[in-house]
Amino acid sequence: MGADANVHLYKIKGRCGRALLRKDTLRYIGLTKPVPLFPPPALPVNLPADQYFALIAPACVILLGGVLLACWWVQRNQTRARFLLWMAAGYVLPALALGAQSLMTNAQLGRWSLATAVLYLAGAWGLAQGMALRCGQAHINRWVGGLAVVGTLAVLYYFSYVDDDLWARVQWLNVGVGVLQFLPTHSLLRGQRARDRLETALRWTYFFFASYTLLRPLGVWLVVPVEHVGELTRSGYWLLTLAGTLLFTLWFSLVLLACVVRDVFTTLREERNRDPLTRLLNRRAFMEAAEGVLNDRRVAPWAVVAGDIDHFKRVNDSWGHACGDQVLQSVSQVMLQQVRAGDLVSRFGGEEFVLLLQRASLDDAEGVVERIRQQMASPQGPCLPNGQQVTVSFGIAPVHSLLHLTKALSRADALLYEAKQAGRNRVHVDRLLPPSVLNDFQALKR
Repeated sequence: MGADANVHLYKIKGRCGRALLRKDTLRYIGLTKPVPLFPPPALPVNLPADQYFALIAPACVILLGGVLLACWWVQRNQTRARFLLWMAAGYVLPALALGAQSLMTNAQLGRWSLATAVLYLAGAWGLAQGMALRCGQAHINRWVGGLAVVGTLAVLYYFSYVDDDLWARVQWLNVGVGVLQFLPTHSLLRGQRARDRLETALRWTYFFFASYTLLRPLGVWLVVPVEHVGELTRSGYWLLTLAGTLLFTLWFSLVLLACVVRDVFTTLREERNRDPLTRLLNRRAFMEAAEGVLNDRRVAPWAVVAGDIDHFKRVNDSWGHACGDQVLQSVSQVMLQQVRAGDLVSRFGGEEFVLLLQRASLDDAEGVVERIRQQMASPQGPCLPNGQQVTVSFGIAPVHSLLHLTKALSRADALLYEAKQAGRNRVHVDRLLPPSVLNDFQALKR
Protein backbone atom coordinates (compact mmCIF):
# COMPACT_ATOMS: atom_id res chain seq x y z
CA MET A 1 0.00 0.00 0.00
CA GLY A 2 2.76 2.38 0.82
CA ALA A 3 4.50 1.88 -2.51
CA ASP A 4 1.25 2.16 -4.44
CA ALA A 5 0.37 5.35 -2.57
CA ASN A 6 3.75 6.84 -3.39
CA VAL A 7 3.37 6.01 -7.04
CA HIS A 8 -0.14 7.50 -7.09
CA LEU A 9 1.11 10.66 -5.36
CA TYR A 10 3.94 10.94 -7.88
CA LYS A 11 1.52 10.77 -10.79
CA ILE A 12 -0.67 13.43 -9.23
CA LYS A 13 2.30 15.73 -8.69
CA GLY A 14 3.45 15.13 -12.24
CA ARG A 15 0.05 16.01 -13.67
CA CYS A 16 -0.15 19.16 -11.49
CA GLY A 17 3.36 20.18 -12.45
CA ARG A 18 2.61 19.80 -16.12
CA ALA A 19 -0.62 21.80 -15.64
CA LEU A 20 1.23 24.55 -13.81
CA LEU A 21 3.92 24.58 -16.46
CA ARG A 22 1.30 24.75 -19.19
CA LYS A 23 -0.47 27.60 -17.38
CA ASP A 24 2.77 29.57 -16.90
CA THR A 25 3.61 29.10 -20.57
CA LEU A 26 0.19 30.36 -21.69
CA ARG A 27 0.44 33.31 -19.32
CA TYR A 28 3.87 34.11 -20.74
CA ILE A 29 2.71 34.14 -24.36
CA GLY A 30 -0.48 36.06 -23.48
CA LEU A 31 -3.08 33.35 -24.20
CA THR A 32 -4.66 33.01 -20.79
CA LYS A 33 -7.45 35.37 -21.90
CA PRO A 34 -9.89 34.25 -24.56
CA VAL A 35 -9.01 35.30 -28.12
CA PRO A 36 -11.67 37.69 -29.54
CA LEU A 37 -13.45 36.69 -32.71
CA PHE A 38 -12.88 40.11 -34.38
CA PRO A 39 -9.53 41.55 -33.18
CA PRO A 40 -9.18 45.39 -33.16
CA PRO A 41 -7.37 46.95 -36.12
CA ALA A 42 -3.67 47.55 -35.80
CA LEU A 43 -2.57 51.13 -35.13
CA PRO A 44 -0.98 52.84 -38.15
CA VAL A 45 2.75 53.16 -38.23
CA ASN A 46 3.93 56.78 -38.26
CA LEU A 47 5.66 57.83 -41.49
CA PRO A 48 8.98 59.65 -41.41
CA ALA A 49 8.83 63.44 -41.51
CA ASP A 50 10.49 63.63 -44.92
CA GLN A 51 7.83 61.35 -46.41
CA TYR A 52 5.06 63.58 -45.06
CA PHE A 53 6.76 66.53 -46.75
CA ALA A 54 7.12 64.48 -49.92
CA LEU A 55 3.32 64.17 -50.04
CA ILE A 56 2.45 67.67 -48.82
CA ALA A 57 4.52 69.45 -51.47
CA PRO A 58 2.75 67.88 -54.50
CA ALA A 59 -0.62 68.39 -52.78
CA CYS A 60 0.08 72.12 -52.42
CA VAL A 61 1.07 72.34 -56.09
CA ILE A 62 -2.15 70.59 -57.13
CA LEU A 63 -4.19 73.04 -55.04
CA LEU A 64 -2.46 75.98 -56.72
CA GLY A 65 -3.23 74.41 -60.09
CA GLY A 66 -6.85 74.21 -59.02
CA VAL A 67 -6.81 77.93 -58.22
CA LEU A 68 -5.51 78.68 -61.73
CA LEU A 69 -8.20 76.43 -63.18
CA ALA A 70 -10.86 78.34 -61.24
CA CYS A 71 -9.46 81.64 -62.55
CA TRP A 72 -9.70 80.29 -66.09
CA TRP A 73 -13.27 79.14 -65.52
CA VAL A 74 -14.32 82.61 -64.39
CA GLN A 75 -12.81 84.15 -67.55
CA ARG A 76 -13.43 81.25 -69.94
CA ASN A 77 -15.33 83.45 -72.41
CA GLN A 78 -12.23 85.59 -72.96
CA THR A 79 -9.75 84.25 -75.48
CA ARG A 80 -6.71 85.71 -73.76
CA ALA A 81 -7.50 83.74 -70.57
CA ARG A 82 -6.67 80.41 -72.25
CA PHE A 83 -3.12 80.58 -70.93
CA LEU A 84 -4.48 79.89 -67.42
CA LEU A 85 -5.76 76.49 -68.55
CA TRP A 86 -2.30 75.56 -69.84
CA MET A 87 -0.69 76.87 -66.66
CA ALA A 88 -3.06 74.77 -64.53
CA ALA A 89 -2.06 71.67 -66.50
CA GLY A 90 1.59 72.63 -66.02
CA TYR A 91 1.01 72.57 -62.26
CA VAL A 92 -1.20 69.52 -61.80
CA LEU A 93 0.44 66.96 -64.11
CA PRO A 94 4.01 67.15 -62.69
CA ALA A 95 2.58 67.26 -59.14
CA LEU A 96 0.79 63.96 -59.77
CA ALA A 97 4.07 62.42 -60.91
CA LEU A 98 5.94 63.83 -57.90
CA GLY A 99 3.36 62.49 -55.47
CA ALA A 100 3.35 59.02 -57.05
CA GLN A 101 7.14 58.77 -57.19
CA SER A 102 7.47 59.85 -53.56
CA LEU A 103 5.90 56.53 -52.53
CA MET A 104 8.04 54.36 -54.84
CA THR A 105 11.26 52.44 -54.37
CA ASN A 106 14.10 52.61 -56.86
CA ALA A 107 12.85 49.45 -58.57
CA GLN A 108 9.35 50.85 -58.90
CA LEU A 109 10.74 54.12 -60.26
CA GLY A 110 12.29 52.14 -63.10
CA ARG A 111 9.08 50.28 -63.93
CA TRP A 112 7.00 53.48 -63.96
CA SER A 113 9.63 55.79 -65.46
CA LEU A 114 7.91 56.26 -68.83
CA ALA A 115 4.47 56.93 -67.33
CA THR A 116 5.76 59.54 -64.89
CA ALA A 117 7.97 61.04 -67.60
CA VAL A 118 4.91 61.63 -69.78
CA LEU A 119 3.32 63.59 -66.92
CA TYR A 120 6.47 65.66 -66.37
CA LEU A 121 6.88 66.44 -70.07
CA ALA A 122 3.19 67.24 -70.52
CA GLY A 123 3.37 69.62 -67.57
CA ALA A 124 6.46 71.34 -68.98
CA TRP A 125 4.68 71.68 -72.33
CA GLY A 126 1.69 73.23 -70.56
CA LEU A 127 3.84 75.81 -68.75
CA ALA A 128 5.70 76.69 -71.96
CA GLN A 129 2.50 77.02 -73.98
CA GLY A 130 0.89 79.10 -71.25
CA MET A 131 3.81 81.53 -71.12
CA ALA A 132 3.84 81.77 -74.93
CA LEU A 133 0.15 82.70 -74.96
CA ARG A 134 0.71 85.16 -72.14
CA CYS A 135 3.43 86.89 -74.18
CA GLY A 136 1.31 87.08 -77.35
CA GLN A 137 2.62 84.02 -79.23
CA ALA A 138 0.02 81.61 -80.59
CA HIS A 139 1.99 78.47 -79.75
CA ILE A 140 5.50 77.21 -79.05
CA ASN A 141 7.68 75.53 -81.66
CA ARG A 142 5.90 72.19 -81.95
CA TRP A 143 8.62 70.52 -83.99
CA VAL A 144 11.32 71.24 -81.44
CA GLY A 145 8.99 70.33 -78.60
CA GLY A 146 7.97 67.07 -80.27
CA LEU A 147 11.58 66.09 -80.87
CA ALA A 148 12.43 66.85 -77.25
CA VAL A 149 9.55 64.69 -75.99
CA VAL A 150 10.30 61.72 -78.29
CA GLY A 151 14.05 61.91 -77.63
CA THR A 152 13.59 62.06 -73.86
CA LEU A 153 11.18 59.10 -73.80
CA ALA A 154 13.53 57.06 -76.00
CA VAL A 155 16.50 57.69 -73.69
CA LEU A 156 14.41 56.88 -70.62
CA TYR A 157 13.26 53.62 -72.18
CA TYR A 158 16.89 52.63 -72.77
CA PHE A 159 18.00 53.44 -69.21
CA SER A 160 14.94 51.71 -67.75
CA TYR A 161 14.66 48.43 -69.68
CA VAL A 162 18.01 47.98 -71.45
CA ASP A 163 20.59 49.45 -69.09
CA ASP A 164 18.93 50.25 -65.75
CA ASP A 165 20.57 53.48 -64.59
CA LEU A 166 18.54 55.58 -62.16
CA TRP A 167 20.72 58.69 -62.18
CA ALA A 168 20.99 58.69 -65.97
CA ARG A 169 17.19 58.78 -66.11
CA VAL A 170 17.14 61.67 -63.65
CA GLN A 171 19.64 63.66 -65.70
CA TRP A 172 17.97 63.12 -69.06
CA LEU A 173 14.46 63.75 -67.76
CA ASN A 174 15.54 67.11 -66.35
CA VAL A 175 17.23 67.98 -69.64
CA GLY A 176 14.06 67.16 -71.58
CA VAL A 177 11.84 69.13 -69.21
CA GLY A 178 14.27 72.06 -69.24
CA VAL A 179 14.35 72.16 -73.05
CA LEU A 180 10.55 72.29 -73.18
CA GLN A 181 10.44 75.06 -70.60
CA PHE A 182 12.90 77.13 -72.65
CA LEU A 183 10.76 76.98 -75.81
CA PRO A 184 8.93 80.29 -75.13
CA THR A 185 12.23 82.16 -74.64
CA HIS A 186 11.76 84.00 -77.94
CA SER A 187 8.34 85.19 -76.77
CA LEU A 188 9.74 86.26 -73.40
CA LEU A 189 12.48 88.35 -75.00
CA ARG A 190 10.87 89.60 -78.21
CA GLY A 191 7.13 89.14 -77.77
CA GLN A 192 4.72 91.67 -76.40
CA ARG A 193 6.52 94.18 -74.24
CA ALA A 194 5.97 93.76 -70.51
CA ARG A 195 3.39 96.30 -69.39
CA ASP A 196 4.80 96.82 -65.91
CA ARG A 197 7.23 95.47 -63.33
CA LEU A 198 4.77 92.77 -62.31
CA GLU A 199 4.78 91.31 -65.80
CA THR A 200 8.58 91.57 -65.91
CA ALA A 201 8.85 89.70 -62.59
CA LEU A 202 6.60 86.94 -63.96
CA ARG A 203 8.78 86.43 -67.02
CA TRP A 204 12.06 86.44 -65.12
CA THR A 205 10.69 84.00 -62.54
CA TYR A 206 9.77 81.57 -65.28
CA PHE A 207 13.18 81.97 -66.93
CA PHE A 208 15.04 81.28 -63.66
CA PHE A 209 12.96 78.18 -62.93
CA ALA A 210 13.65 76.79 -66.39
CA SER A 211 17.37 77.34 -65.77
CA TYR A 212 17.06 75.71 -62.34
CA THR A 213 15.35 72.66 -63.85
CA LEU A 214 18.09 72.25 -66.45
CA LEU A 215 21.03 72.73 -64.08
CA ARG A 216 19.64 71.15 -60.88
CA PRO A 217 20.93 67.58 -61.47
CA LEU A 218 24.44 68.82 -62.20
CA GLY A 219 24.54 70.97 -59.07
CA VAL A 220 23.22 68.20 -56.83
CA TRP A 221 25.59 65.66 -58.40
CA LEU A 222 28.54 67.89 -57.52
CA VAL A 223 27.35 68.27 -53.91
CA VAL A 224 25.90 64.81 -53.22
CA PRO A 225 27.89 61.92 -54.76
CA VAL A 226 25.72 59.32 -56.44
CA GLU A 227 27.27 56.38 -54.61
CA HIS A 228 26.20 57.85 -51.25
CA VAL A 229 22.50 57.91 -52.20
CA GLY A 230 20.34 54.87 -51.48
CA GLU A 231 16.64 55.24 -52.19
CA LEU A 232 16.17 58.24 -54.49
CA THR A 233 12.88 59.33 -52.92
CA ARG A 234 14.55 59.40 -49.47
CA SER A 235 17.61 61.31 -50.62
CA GLY A 236 18.61 64.92 -50.22
CA TYR A 237 18.27 65.35 -53.98
CA TRP A 238 14.59 64.43 -53.85
CA LEU A 239 13.88 66.72 -50.92
CA LEU A 240 15.70 69.54 -52.72
CA THR A 241 13.61 68.87 -55.82
CA LEU A 242 10.38 69.03 -53.81
CA ALA A 243 11.44 72.15 -51.93
CA GLY A 244 12.53 73.94 -55.11
CA THR A 245 9.34 73.00 -56.91
CA LEU A 246 7.17 74.14 -54.01
CA LEU A 247 8.99 77.45 -53.60
CA PHE A 248 8.81 78.17 -57.31
CA THR A 249 5.12 77.36 -57.58
CA LEU A 250 4.31 79.51 -54.56
CA TRP A 251 6.23 82.53 -55.84
CA PHE A 252 5.21 82.07 -59.47
CA SER A 253 1.57 81.60 -58.47
CA LEU A 254 1.66 84.73 -56.34
CA VAL A 255 3.01 86.83 -59.21
CA LEU A 256 0.76 85.15 -61.76
CA LEU A 257 -2.38 85.65 -59.68
CA ALA A 258 -1.43 89.28 -59.15
CA CYS A 259 -1.17 89.67 -62.93
CA VAL A 260 -4.53 87.93 -63.39
CA VAL A 261 -6.21 90.22 -60.86
CA ARG A 262 -4.64 93.21 -62.58
CA ASP A 263 -5.92 91.93 -65.94
CA VAL A 264 -9.44 91.49 -64.55
CA PHE A 265 -9.50 95.04 -63.23
CA THR A 266 -8.08 96.29 -66.53
CA THR A 267 -10.82 94.45 -68.41
CA LEU A 268 -13.50 95.87 -66.15
CA ARG A 269 -12.06 99.36 -66.58
CA GLU A 270 -11.95 98.90 -70.35
CA GLU A 271 -15.57 97.75 -70.36
CA ARG A 272 -16.50 100.82 -68.36
CA ASN A 273 -14.46 103.25 -70.46
CA ARG A 274 -14.97 101.87 -73.96
CA ASP A 275 -17.88 102.09 -76.35
CA PRO A 276 -18.98 98.47 -76.88
CA LEU A 277 -19.50 98.90 -80.63
CA THR A 278 -16.49 100.90 -81.79
CA ARG A 279 -14.14 100.25 -78.81
CA LEU A 280 -13.43 103.98 -78.68
CA LEU A 281 -13.42 105.94 -75.44
CA ASN A 282 -16.87 106.89 -74.22
CA ARG A 283 -17.73 110.39 -73.03
CA ARG A 284 -16.85 109.78 -69.38
CA ALA A 285 -13.53 108.13 -70.15
CA PHE A 286 -12.66 110.91 -72.60
CA MET A 287 -13.17 113.57 -69.94
CA GLU A 288 -11.08 111.61 -67.42
CA ALA A 289 -8.24 111.02 -69.89
CA ALA A 290 -8.37 114.61 -71.13
CA GLU A 291 -7.69 115.82 -67.60
CA GLY A 292 -4.34 114.05 -67.58
CA VAL A 293 -3.41 115.24 -71.06
CA LEU A 294 -4.32 118.88 -70.47
CA ASN A 295 -2.45 118.99 -67.16
CA ASP A 296 0.81 118.10 -68.93
CA ARG A 297 2.15 121.32 -70.47
CA ARG A 298 4.85 119.35 -72.31
CA VAL A 299 2.29 118.13 -74.88
CA ALA A 300 0.77 121.58 -75.55
CA PRO A 301 -0.74 123.02 -77.71
CA TRP A 302 -3.97 121.10 -77.98
CA ALA A 303 -6.88 121.06 -80.38
CA VAL A 304 -10.31 119.47 -80.05
CA VAL A 305 -12.12 118.07 -83.10
CA ALA A 306 -15.84 117.32 -83.27
CA GLY A 307 -17.06 115.10 -86.12
CA ASP A 308 -20.48 113.88 -87.17
CA ILE A 309 -21.40 111.39 -89.91
CA ASP A 310 -23.52 113.02 -92.61
CA HIS A 311 -27.05 111.72 -93.19
CA PHE A 312 -26.56 108.90 -90.69
CA LYS A 313 -30.28 108.68 -89.90
CA ARG A 314 -30.94 108.04 -93.58
CA VAL A 315 -28.45 105.14 -93.45
CA ASN A 316 -30.32 103.49 -90.58
CA ASP A 317 -33.71 104.09 -92.19
CA SER A 318 -32.66 102.81 -95.63
CA TRP A 319 -30.40 99.83 -94.82
CA GLY A 320 -31.05 99.07 -91.16
CA HIS A 321 -29.12 99.43 -87.96
CA ALA A 322 -26.69 96.64 -88.86
CA CYS A 323 -25.44 98.72 -91.78
CA GLY A 324 -25.30 101.76 -89.51
CA ASP A 325 -23.16 99.83 -87.01
CA GLN A 326 -20.73 98.85 -89.78
CA VAL A 327 -20.45 102.50 -90.84
CA LEU A 328 -19.69 103.55 -87.25
CA GLN A 329 -17.00 100.89 -86.93
CA SER A 330 -15.42 101.80 -90.27
CA VAL A 331 -15.29 105.52 -89.46
CA SER A 332 -13.77 104.71 -86.05
CA GLN A 333 -11.01 102.64 -87.63
CA VAL A 334 -10.17 105.43 -90.09
CA MET A 335 -9.85 107.95 -87.25
CA LEU A 336 -7.65 105.64 -85.19
CA GLN A 337 -5.34 105.11 -88.15
CA GLN A 338 -4.78 108.84 -88.67
CA VAL A 339 -4.00 109.96 -85.11
CA ARG A 340 -0.89 109.53 -82.97
CA ALA A 341 -0.42 107.30 -79.95
CA GLY A 342 -1.15 109.97 -77.32
CA ASP A 343 -4.22 111.44 -79.03
CA LEU A 344 -7.68 110.68 -77.69
CA VAL A 345 -10.48 109.40 -79.93
CA SER A 346 -13.97 108.99 -78.49
CA ARG A 347 -17.55 108.41 -79.46
CA PHE A 348 -19.73 110.83 -77.55
CA GLY A 349 -22.97 109.22 -78.64
CA GLY A 350 -24.88 108.32 -81.78
CA GLU A 351 -22.82 109.32 -84.83
CA GLU A 352 -20.78 112.03 -83.06
CA PHE A 353 -17.04 111.66 -82.49
CA VAL A 354 -14.62 113.86 -80.52
CA LEU A 355 -10.82 113.92 -80.83
CA LEU A 356 -8.28 115.62 -78.55
CA LEU A 357 -5.00 116.13 -80.39
CA GLN A 358 -1.83 116.95 -78.46
CA ARG A 359 1.15 118.92 -79.78
CA ALA A 360 -1.19 120.13 -82.50
CA SER A 361 -1.86 123.67 -83.67
CA LEU A 362 -5.04 124.44 -85.61
CA ASP A 363 -3.18 123.86 -88.88
CA ASP A 364 -1.89 120.50 -87.62
CA ALA A 365 -5.38 119.49 -86.51
CA GLU A 366 -6.82 120.52 -89.85
CA GLY A 367 -4.18 118.37 -91.58
CA VAL A 368 -5.22 115.35 -89.50
CA VAL A 369 -8.88 115.89 -90.36
CA GLU A 370 -8.11 116.27 -94.06
CA ARG A 371 -6.24 112.95 -94.03
CA ILE A 372 -9.30 111.35 -92.43
CA ARG A 373 -11.56 112.79 -95.14
CA GLN A 374 -9.16 111.65 -97.91
CA GLN A 375 -9.03 108.10 -96.59
CA MET A 376 -12.81 107.98 -96.31
CA ALA A 377 -13.15 109.22 -99.89
CA SER A 378 -10.69 106.59 -101.21
CA PRO A 379 -11.89 103.29 -102.74
CA GLN A 380 -10.85 101.55 -99.50
CA GLY A 381 -12.99 103.92 -97.42
CA PRO A 382 -16.40 103.03 -96.01
CA CYS A 383 -19.27 103.12 -98.46
CA LEU A 384 -22.98 102.32 -98.43
CA PRO A 385 -24.65 99.37 -100.19
CA ASN A 386 -25.57 101.63 -103.14
CA GLY A 387 -21.90 102.56 -103.61
CA GLN A 388 -22.19 106.04 -102.11
CA GLN A 389 -19.22 107.17 -99.99
CA VAL A 390 -19.71 107.95 -96.31
CA THR A 391 -18.78 111.53 -95.41
CA VAL A 392 -18.19 113.34 -92.12
CA SER A 393 -18.40 117.01 -91.17
CA PHE A 394 -15.88 118.45 -88.70
CA GLY A 395 -15.41 121.39 -86.39
CA ILE A 396 -11.99 122.27 -84.90
CA ALA A 397 -11.28 124.55 -81.92
CA PRO A 398 -8.16 125.19 -79.82
CA VAL A 399 -7.92 124.14 -76.16
CA HIS A 400 -5.84 126.33 -73.85
CA SER A 401 -6.28 124.55 -70.51
CA LEU A 402 -8.38 122.03 -68.64
CA LEU A 403 -10.75 124.77 -67.51
CA HIS A 404 -11.24 125.78 -71.14
CA LEU A 405 -12.12 122.25 -72.33
CA THR A 406 -15.89 122.56 -71.91
CA LYS A 407 -15.99 125.84 -73.83
CA ALA A 408 -13.72 124.39 -76.53
CA LEU A 409 -16.04 121.41 -76.95
CA SER A 410 -19.01 123.73 -77.29
CA ARG A 411 -17.14 125.83 -79.83
CA ALA A 412 -16.11 122.78 -81.89
CA ASP A 413 -19.69 121.54 -81.81
CA ALA A 414 -20.95 124.93 -83.03
CA LEU A 415 -18.41 124.86 -85.87
CA LEU A 416 -19.57 121.35 -86.74
CA TYR A 417 -23.15 122.61 -86.97
CA GLU A 418 -21.95 125.42 -89.27
CA ALA A 419 -20.24 122.82 -91.49
CA LYS A 420 -23.50 120.89 -91.68
CA GLN A 421 -25.40 124.02 -92.64
CA ALA A 422 -22.80 124.91 -95.27
CA GLY A 423 -23.40 121.67 -97.19
CA ARG A 424 -21.79 118.85 -95.12
CA ASN A 425 -18.52 117.00 -95.79
CA ARG A 426 -16.66 120.13 -94.71
CA VAL A 427 -14.16 121.26 -92.07
CA HIS A 428 -14.68 124.49 -90.15
CA VAL A 429 -11.81 125.79 -88.01
CA ASP A 430 -11.99 128.35 -85.22
CA ARG A 431 -9.50 131.00 -86.35
CA LEU A 432 -10.45 133.48 -83.64
CA LEU A 433 -7.79 134.38 -81.08
CA PRO A 434 -8.52 133.37 -77.47
CA PRO A 435 -9.78 136.15 -75.14
CA SER A 436 -6.51 136.25 -73.16
CA VAL A 437 -4.49 136.86 -76.33
CA LEU A 438 -6.93 139.55 -77.49
CA ASN A 439 -6.66 141.33 -74.14
CA ASP A 440 -2.85 141.26 -74.31
CA PHE A 441 -2.93 142.55 -77.89
CA GLN A 442 -5.29 145.42 -76.95
CA ALA A 443 -3.11 146.33 -73.98
CA LEU A 444 -0.07 146.55 -76.25
CA LYS A 445 -1.96 148.84 -78.64
CA ARG A 446 -2.80 151.21 -75.79
